[in-house]
Amino acid sequence: MSTKKTLIASVIFFAGLSCFSQRNDEDGIFKKVNNQGLDIYFRVFGEGQPLLLIGGGPGDHSDRYLRFAKGLGENFQCILVEQRGIGNSTPQVLDTTTVTIALTLADFEKIRTSLGFEQWAVLGFSFGGYISSLYVSAYPESVSSLILLESIGLNTNVFSYFMDNVTSRLSESDKLLVEYWRDSTRMAENYRHALTEWIRAIMPGYFYDREKSLLISENIRGHHFSFDMGRLIWKDIVKRKLDLTAVESSFSNPVLILHGRQDPVGESVPLALSDYYERSKLVFIEKCGHYPWVEQPQIVYPEIKRFLNQ
Repeated sequence: MSTKKTLIASVIFFAGLSCFSQRNDEDGIFKKVNNQGLDIYFRVFGEGQPLLLIGGGPGDHSDRYLRFAKGLGENFQCILVEQRGIGNSTPQVLDTTTVTIALTLADFEKIRTSLGFEQWAVLGFSFGGYISSLYVSAYPESVSSLILLESIGLNTNVFSYFMDNVTSRLSESDKLLVEYWRDSTRMAENYRHALTEWIRAIMPGYFYDREKSLLISENIRGHHFSFDMGRLIWKDIVKRKLDLTAVESSFSNPVLILHGRQDPVGESVPLALSDYYERSKLVFIEKCGHYPWVEQPQIVYPEIKRFLNQ
């Protein structure tokens, strides 16, 4: 795989009896559960039916999804997980032995059993949608229902064209910023800062409404992305050839697929997901890109509420 494709995959689409402890935080109460020697952190918003929220990346910090989690928490008990290798959930040694897909999925299970849930609903966004599909494939009995929000699909094939679609929507001034921050000198000077600013520069390409992209880009911070975790997860996926299209689905519970009509992922991915899951409902959201709770919240939240309350 080319260096360019690995870079894109790593940063744009943005795991015995256990017990958990907690600490206060201005954006929720952090709890933690230990899985195989590593504390995995998560926050809980609201009450009622449990709903696990799996963010994208790979490598997105859970802070990127606070607004969404709080919105979901108005009707459900939303569990926002800080995935293995990110933020508080980062092991002392970050390598292929401590950050893998299998460990990440086991982390979710440890959180579920620690909270005493026999089952929970799962919502995966973007790359998190792919992780969610891997989770229900590995632990189908743990999930009561599945929501795939702008999912990249059942494999990583979308990476072959996703960035072309994003770039095609950028203005000339956007493209100048992209080239500025991708300059090898700036990358060498401060790799993390340059990549963070690059992500900020391409953000309009994720949206139907350019102005609404500012609601995401203006809040982007350097700590929001674990590029090392992203590379490790990507490496594990490639090594294990994790393509669910080669595996028959064992998940027979309801699935909601929500997808922006103008998402750079395209329409072939949600259509394939709809075919893959036996009890699926596909809803296209008009005038909407990759962040539907930002562009069309009046559609997203009611659709999720109706689905989980049916």
